[in-house]
Amino acid sequence: MSTARPLVVRNEQDAWTLIERWMSGEEIGEVEFEGWPVLKIELRGGDYKSSLNSGQMAALVEFKMTIGRTYSAVAHGAYDMRRLREDEEEQLEFSTEVRPGSSIMDTDLTPLVQALGAVMTANPGTSLIAGVLIGLAFVAKPIILKHNENRAKQMDVEERKRLMDLSLNRAEQGQNQLFERATKRLEKHHPQFAQALPDAREAFWRLASASVNADSMRVAGIEFAQEDLQILSERRRRRPTDVSEITQVFRVAGIKKSGAAYRVQLESKTLVITANYRRPQFSDAGLKRLVNCMATDTRIQATLEVRTVDKSQLVGRLLRFTVGTNA
Repeated sequence: MSTARPLVVRNEQDAWTLIERWMSGEEIGEVEFEGWPVLKIELRGGDYKSSLNSGQMAALVEFKMTIGRTYSAVAHGAYDMRRLREDEEEQLEFSTEVRPGSSIMDTDLTPLVQALGAVMTANPGTSLIAGVLIGLAFVAKPIILKHNENRAKQMDVEERKRLMDLSLNRAEQGQNQLFERATKRLEKHHPQFAQALPDAREAFWRLASASVNADSMRVAGIEFAQEDLQILSERRRRRPTDVSEITQVFRVAGIKKSGAAYRVQLESKTLVITANYRRPQFSDAGLKRLVNCMATDTRIQATLEVRTVDKSQLVGRLLRFTVGTNA
């Protein structure tokens, strides 16, 4: 009696091949990860001698939070790290090594995919794929370039033109399309996974913002010059967008502090969106009610201002809500 050898993922191409096989309908069995995914970032500049600033360390914490929430979404059905047990949090620890020669960071994310691959769910193959997809979201050149392209859509014309010089080639466009198809398929099993990708993008821009004093930053083989970092880090006037108000019944799936505001993760029967909750609508009493609704799984009827950038990117703001509406 012969036993099939486990698949081994050693690099990004192996990861893409695994996604292709899953999309073709192949049942994915045992998989081993050797040295992938590892996020490699090199910062150059007079202030970078084997060290990181507080903003860059905070961005790495955002990476960890996204990983933890993704695990929780797959294992516990909620995009919320508070659902994790202590032993699960330990499994998701990863290390960052800062080496000499400017500041060269190697962040080993293999614990993520290994932990997700071990999650026992009704669809064990999808938990593994969730790990591979979030790994690609952090370390794959096509996906990081797509993050960059989405960011460019929000910029003024001249700034957008510079950032779009870093656009995807044809092969990378194909990989990004494969990523999007696989993500949509995965979301049928784990709808909360939809929030992981915006969080991954935000972690990258936080890293770029914190690195603005560097002469350059190289990540996943992509070179960002200082001017690129300045554009990415600054809050610019957005392009004209379609703005509308919607009112739906939502479940409060998560609340996260973001500066002086809060990001509220909302789920309805037709929409999963993160809405900013800030002044003048924000109040301490309102925040307390939202937290209570999240804790008790009480639905709310909320009105959101939703902006659509280039018919693709939804940006929400919580305007008002009432508690206790039946879903």
